Order: sequence, then structure tokens, then C-alpha cells
Amino acid sequence: MPDADQYYQATQITADDLRTIARSLAIDEVTRLALPEVDEVVDVVSRVVPAGNVPALILSGLSRLNGRNAHPDIVKRDVNMLFKGVETMLDKAVYGTFFAGPAAVIWGYQNLLKLAGKDPNDSFPEGTWQFYVEYALREDTARHANETHGFDTTLNRHGIKLSRVDRITAWVMSAIRMLADYDNLLENEWRERVYTDLLKKAASGFSTQYDDVYINWQKQIPYSKRSDSKEEETYSTYRRRKFDEYFEPIIRKTPSNVMGHWLELVRDAKIRDLRNYIKQMTILATLQPSNYNETRIPIERSKALIGVIHRGVYYFIPMCRPGTQELMDVHTVRRWVAAILKVAGNFPPAELSLLANLKRSVLPTLNLSDTLRHDLQLLQSAPILINTDIRPRYLPLAEIRQTERGIGDHPLTLFDTGETFVFDQSHIFFDGTWGAAFAEIMTNEAIAWGVYLSTLNEVVPAPTPPTSPAFQLTNADRNAVRHAACITAEVSAENDTIKLERLVNLRQMFKQRSQQIKLTVNDLLLLYRAIHGLTYTPNPDLLHELEKLAQKAETSTAAKAALHAIQEHLNPTILMPVDASQTNPRDRLYPISFEVPLADLNLIGLHDKTLAALDDYINTRDTMAYDAFYKHQRKYLATLAGFGEVMVRAKAVAVSGESASVGTIKLLAHMPMALRRLLDKIPNRFDVLNDIIKGREVFSNIGQVAPNSSLCRFITAKDDNDKKTLAWGVITDTNGVIHLSLRDFRPHVGLLIKAGYRDLAKRITQDYLDEYANGFNRYIQELWRITAASKEKRLTNPNW
Repeated sequence: MPDADQYYQATQITADDLRTIARSLAIDEVTRLALPEVDEVVDVVSRVVPAGNVPALILSGLSRLNGRNAHPDIVKRDVNMLFKGVETMLDKAVYGTFFAGPAAVIWGYQNLLKLAGKDPNDSFPEGTWQFYVEYALREDTARHANETHGFDTTLNRHGIKLSRVDRITAWVMSAIRMLADYDNLLENEWRERVYTDLLKKAASGFSTQYDDVYINWQKQIPYSKRSDSKEEETYSTYRRRKFDEYFEPIIRKTPSNVMGHWLELVRDAKIRDLRNYIKQMTILATLQPSNYNETRIPIERSKALIGVIHRGVYYFIPMCRPGTQELMDVHTVRRWVAAILKVAGNFPPAELSLLANLKRSVLPTLNLSDTLRHDLQLLQSAPILINTDIRPRYLPLAEIRQTERGIGDHPLTLFDTGETFVFDQSHIFFDGTWGAAFAEIMTNEAIAWGVYLSTLNEVVPAPTPPTSPAFQLTNADRNAVRHAACITAEVSAENDTIKLERLVNLRQMFKQRSQQIKLTVNDLLLLYRAIHGLTYTPNPDLLHELEKLAQKAETSTAAKAALHAIQEHLNPTILMPVDASQTNPRDRLYPISFEVPLADLNLIGLHDKTLAALDDYINTRDTMAYDAFYKHQRKYLATLAGFGEVMVRAKAVAVSGESASVGTIKLLAHMPMALRRLLDKIPNRFDVLNDIIKGREVFSNIGQVAPNSSLCRFITAKDDNDKKTLAWGVITDTNGVIHLSLRDFRPHVGLLIKAGYRDLAKRITQDYLDEYANGFNRYIQELWRITAASKEKRLTNPNW
């Protein structure tokens, strides 16, 4: 049966069964939806989750539950049944072509809850995003990474040269202290967001003066203890004191009625949310994989371990003294590290990276030897792994992490480049912004330990190193791994040639022209991503090389797939993560999908026509030429201003989680009709899962780092849906350098790697990213010229 026919048949079977149950619920007034709405939901669910009679069975069960919500255990059971139902109805080829992944199943289930008269929000007590990541950001490709240089930069600045033992010890102690203090770190994050947001809510209708309280706090957050810290203070207690010193004068000046309302809101939020948030976000946990999802299993503090990987061998240092809650002291840790280095080279390196590249769903049933299974249990007590084997810093972050890194059960792995440290983080525990902040905090903790360790005398190694399982695979283990399903192949590229100064100048020029042009740096990056998709021209050498490979039987499929990828002109639907934690920390983030309306707005045509008219005016100095340019300029800048309004509104809805008042959006009188239609399409509330389904690329910009931060590179994660093909990461360091990263998961990548042409796949990705950066710089230069031009002012440097 053709793929499309099988898919259609599956949707019809699903719809017929589901419609019968759903209509009976409407007649019995169990659901709040009218019959036409019921039919619409049934049709959509059947298309997205073609799972046969399973959705109808689940709906029938939900309708019999008392109350407005389903218990989390029932939710997980039902979602797993939907996964199984889809797999049963569709063969592998159809499944991969038509099924949109975990987001589709969870979104379909939320609609079943609506049909059953249940509240989807109440059925996901940790928020939709947390539930989603445990189903859809499980694989090794779903980990993101940050890099900091602060440890080496700071110690070198003070002339401190640590021994290898003390370098490793500093980071082990930092890991121990971070784990011990993590609940307090999370409580700080919660207090700062919730206190400021509830103040804004308490004053709603009275005053808007509290709208920026959190934004202003963000500008002064300390990521380390400073000179005014007290000796007994940990970082978390110091930060709490600094926030209180900032916030208390503000709250003291609030009117009594606002103060009373705020105190009531805070009390209720603490009782209802705080402990649950800490439980949700703690990294004192391990992941237990099943066929479809991960389950977070808490680790007892007294049993937690820090994993140290040296010369490819794993060692496990206890976080606490045996049988106690007392943290391990630095001198004992130092002696253990010295013992590790003393025996280095005596044991063969582990081979767990082979398991890290497998799909998580295969691990529970993978036929591994009893010895290896037993050894792997130790990993489940180690939330942080530190790989001390120096990785070349010149490698992209996505390649630095391609070494021993556990098997994906744990929240965090650190890699040492000799100049920097790379933090490889599971998206189940860390989002981009919090991951970057934590990397900075942990780096500063390690610096403090490094300074202290530099004052100590030479260490005497412990008699024996800490526990060290072999993690060796038998031939049977290797054979099982060889035949197991692997994660999507990837290559990556990085670039730091975008000129921030030009962007700053352009945005200043926008403000001079009109206060209504509110395009941010990220808006411009996204806009040009769309333009690049339609204008990219591959390097001729790459084309020539691929065309030659396309003539050979053994490389024809891979080469043709690559040629199609680089010659395809496409305006992609982009998934953009937006921080949602300011309103409700448990929600973490809202991913919104966005397709830049290039064709509707004719943005490329407007740009080219306006630039050509400007050049004509500069060359002729003719009044009529200027009038023609001015007409194009006004239309183009008005269109860009309208696009900026669209982005403002989209992000406002995402951040607040609710409707942005239309009255706050100043629609320009001359805004093109296409933009007005686009604004009308922005929903009052984002459907998180529906947007995930639509997005084909991830574009994550964690912004400009805090002053004095040592964060310098960032790569984002992609979800486990194979339809996500590119993952763009952006970070701007304290020197104003914009660092771009691109992880490439397009189908040709795996084909080229399998054919032995990984380097060619990397060069294709690098060319695509480099041309994006070069084209973006040209675009910003041209846009500045267009914006700055006026009849009265001849451009002194038209070529900039």
C-alpha cells in the first residue's frame, strides 16, 4: 500500500472510533465543546495521532474520571498507549514520513483531555514543557553546551599555575559544592522571578512602575561572591542577600494595598509552587529510560558521586563522607585525585561513548553482559561527570563533546580544553539561559577553589584510587551495539565574523528615523536567516566535488542528497525558544514557531529596489532620483517596522503566557495589509506543542552575557524529531563578539559520513554558516546606508 494511502486509512479508522465516543460525550454534556468543535478536534487529532482505536479508548477512560484533571501516572500511561498505537497503525517508512514525533502525541492527548472536559494545564503539574522534554529531548543530540574561559583567564591573570592534581581537584570540589547548594540556587531563581512578577501583578491597574523590576535586577545579578561578601556566606546566601538589598527598598515604597496583595500572592505561591519547582529542576537525579520517555529518579545526597574521567577511565568520588550527609573535604578529594593520576595508563579506556550514540529507547532491552549492566549502575549515582582528558579548543563545541561522556543518564558533563571548560547539559534539567548562568556560577566556584589549592603544599596520593569500574564491552556487547538504533548523525560549524558594531549603529539609526522601528539584534538575525535560505549560493568547489561523487555508484545517493540540500531554496519555519520562567518558573520556556513572511511582504524585492534607487540617487544627485528612492525607503522601513511589531507581540504572548493587549500594539497607519493579517494570526495564547510540530529549525540566541562573564561559546539542542534539520546557536560575549554555531542534521550528513566523507559534510555546513555571516554583514551594511540616506545629507562614506 502506498505510504499516503496507509496514512489516510489510519486517520480514517482513528476518526471513526474517536468521533463516536466524542459525540456521545457532547450529547451527555461531559465536554464543554459544541458538536462542530468536537468534530474539528476529532479530525485534527486523527491526522496528528493516527493510533487506531486507542484515542477513543483513552477518551472513554478520561470521561469516567472524577474532577478536572488526570493523575500524572494516568497521563503517562495514556501517552505511552498513543505512541504504541501509532507504531501499530503505521509501518516504519510511513511513521517516519507522516508522524511529527512526541509533540504530536502529547498535543493530541491534550486535545483528548479537552474533549473529556478536563483541564490540560492541571494534568501537567510540572508544565507542558517539562513533560515534553522527557519524551522528546532524550537523545545525545538533545544536549546543549556552553563554554567558559574564566578559570584559566583569572588564574593566569594572577600568576597562579596549578598542578594537574589541583586543577582537577578545584573542579571536583566545585561540583560537590554546586550539588550541595543546588536547592538554594533554584530557590533564588524562583524568588527573584516570582517576587518581581507578583509585585507587577499586585500593582496591575494601579501602576506600571514595577514592570521592569526583574529586568533591572538581571543587569546586576552577581554570579560570584564579591568583595562585600561575608566569610560564612555561600554563593547562594550571598546572592539572596544582594537580591533582598535590591528588592526591599522597592517593596517598602509600595502603597499598603499593593503590599498586602503582594504578600498574600507570595504566601500562596510559596505553599503551592516552591517545593515542587525545586523537585522538578534538581540535578541530584538520574534518568531512567523506557521505550518512549525518561523518568527522573532522585539521588540521595549521601549516595551521590562525582565521576572523573581520566585517560578514558572512569573514577567515582563520593560527594559525602560514607554514611553521612557531611560533604567530602578538599584534602581527601585532593589525595584521591593524586592517586588517580598516579595509576593513569594502567587500565584500558572505557567504551561508553558507543552507548551514548544509541537511541535511549533501546537501552533498557539492549542485550548487554551482566558485568557491564552491573557497572553501569554506578553511573546512575553520578549527576556530574568531569572529563579531564584535554580536548583541542579549536574544535567546534559539538565535536569537543564527542568523547567519553557517560551514556546520557546524568544532567551534566564537563570537558577541559586546557584553556576553557565546556559544560554539556541535558535539556531535561537545563534550558539555555539557566544552563549558561549555572556554567558561570560553577566556574567562579572552581576559581575560588583553585586560588585556595595554590596555597597548599605538595599532596601525598591516597593508597588507592576511588572506585573505578572497567566499563569494557565484550564482543557480544559490541555486536548488540552494532545492531541497535543510533541517534541522528550530525556535523557542526562555528563562526564569529558578524560585526556587532554595525548592528549597534544600525539600531541607533533606526531610532533616529522612527521610534516605531523596534527590530532587535535577534529579529535581524532571524530575518536574514529567512533571506539566506532563499539566496544562498554554494561554493563552486563543493558543487564540483559533489557532482563528481554523484557519478560514482557507491557515493551517488549521498552526493545527490547533499546537492539537493545545498541547492534547495527554502524559507524555513523556525522554532525560537523564549524564556517563560519570569511569569511561572515551572514553565521554563515557550518555543514559538515563526516563518518570516518574505513573499507576502516582498522584503527581498523591497531591499533590492530601495538599494538600487539609493545608488541611482548617489550617482546622479538628481531630485527625481531622490524622490523615487524616498518612496521606496518609506515603504521598506515601514514594512520593517511592522515586522518588528509582529516580533514584539509574538514574544510578549510567549513570555506572559497570555494575550498581549492589541491596544498596546501601535499599528502603523501605512502598515502593509500582509503584516496586519500576520498580526491577526498571532494567537492569544501559544500552543507550545503545536508550535514544536511546525518548526523545522531551532534558532536559540541566549543574548549578550553579563558584564565580566567568561561565557564565550554556545550550541543549542535539537529535539528527537528527525524533521528538525538545523540547530542555530547564538551568544554574544563581553567583548561584543557574536559567536554563531550550527549543528547540521540534514539527511545527507549521515549518508556522507557512512560513505566516508565526514570532512565533506563538515565543509558543506561550514560554507552554509560562513555565507550566512558574510551575507548578514552585507545586508546590515546596505540597510544602514538605506536608513541613513536623506536628501539633505550626502553620505560621507557610502561604501561604509
